[in-house]
Amino acid sequence: MKKTVFSLFLMVILLINCVPGVAAIKPTNFDISAEAAMLVSLDTGNILYSKNTDKKMYPASLTKIMTAVLIIENTQDFDNEIITVSEHSLKLLEGTDSSVSGLKAGEQINARQLLYCLLMTSGNDSANVAAEHYGGTIDNFVQMMNSKAAELGMHSTHYVNPHGLHDQNHYTTVEDMYKLTLHAMSLPLFMEVVSAARYSMPATNKSTPRTLVTTNYLQDPATQYYYKYAKGVKTGYTDQAGRCLISTASKNGYNYLCILMNCPVRDEKGNRIRKEFEDSKNLYEWAFNNFEYKSIIDPNVPLGEIAVDLAWNKDYVSLLPESEFSAIIPKEADSSTIKVEVLPQAERIDAPVEKGTVLGEARLIYAGEEIGRINVVAAETIEMSKLLLFLRYARNAVNSFWFKIALVALLVFILIFIFYCIILNRRRRDIKRVRQYRRL
Repeated sequence: MKKTVFSLFLMVILLINCVPGVAAIKPTNFDISAEAAMLVSLDTGNILYSKNTDKKMYPASLTKIMTAVLIIENTQDFDNEIITVSEHSLKLLEGTDSSVSGLKAGEQINARQLLYCLLMTSGNDSANVAAEHYGGTIDNFVQMMNSKAAELGMHSTHYVNPHGLHDQNHYTTVEDMYKLTLHAMSLPLFMEVVSAARYSMPATNKSTPRTLVTTNYLQDPATQYYYKYAKGVKTGYTDQAGRCLISTASKNGYNYLCILMNCPVRDEKGNRIRKEFEDSKNLYEWAFNNFEYKSIIDPNVPLGEIAVDLAWNKDYVSLLPESEFSAIIPKEADSSTIKVEVLPQAERIDAPVEKGTVLGEARLIYAGEEIGRINVVAAETIEMSKLLLFLRYARNAVNSFWFKIALVALLVFILIFIFYCIILNRRRRDIKRVRQYRRL
């Protein structure tokens, strides 16, 4: 039940945050080595840190999140969906020196095991095997990947393979990876797989039992990078993409998602480094220590008003927040530091107005950055005056084009009639004079 609720929650967050619209609201006191990054609250959708989120980047093995999504969405029974490893899927990786999960030609595994091979050990062989099984061919599967990306609104993403080996036409952005990851987290089994540090792979027709180990050192207690609050999601690396990492962390009821792309592989001395884990931990600790969830808007306090016409005893209607609004903001901040900018649908409205009718929205701004929006509604019901409505119709009629034409026509008619009467009167006088003259 808890998994279902969590999945539904993530789906709602995805719908609300199709495109992240809140910039970082407080600078960090440390450097982030990633070329592109984002730290976002999974509870509210507020983005606490962002860097080059719309810049085109190479995803490396973060690609496998999309591959996993298609596996999950196209599998009915994960334990009884049997996949056979083809020799062709393995030969495609010869000479690439890429990460593999050790699958063998002819080996049979189920969909659940395939997911662990794909996401835990980041096996490129597993990605090819999945593509052939679920797409018929790898090319068809790549088309499925691009179609799914379009469906999720990932408009800056394009795939050419199912594993993430470098190709100039294989790219994405942090913003798009955010959309994809939220969707993946809403699916059954995904978080279960990516949150595991070890997985006991049973014997197959080609291999003895073996233990798979996660490549995400944040959640592996056996590594120096272990961070006990971290859970999932996926690592990635190529020379061109650098070190990439998407992860989540939860502490004291706060849940965050961190995306880092193109972290450096070596330091200034040429030594190999793993800054993606250090940067992620620093961002999480900064968020946990400096931010908290606060109620910002009281639904009973008016935020503004709109002028009302056609009401006999009311000139304005107050605007109330549609609901309470809370957000992740710095601990030292309070409601007095939040600027509220009301954006009414119109400067004036006509009665009748029903209480609760949405009449606009309010932008909530902290430190110059928008942290959210909320609808504003009418605080009361205001009745329409029929007399004022009649007077408006009358005024509109008087001011209408056709009324003016009719008035001009009437004036012309009156002038013609007056002129006619004058002429007629003169003729009558002339006739009278002629008759008087004839009598003489």
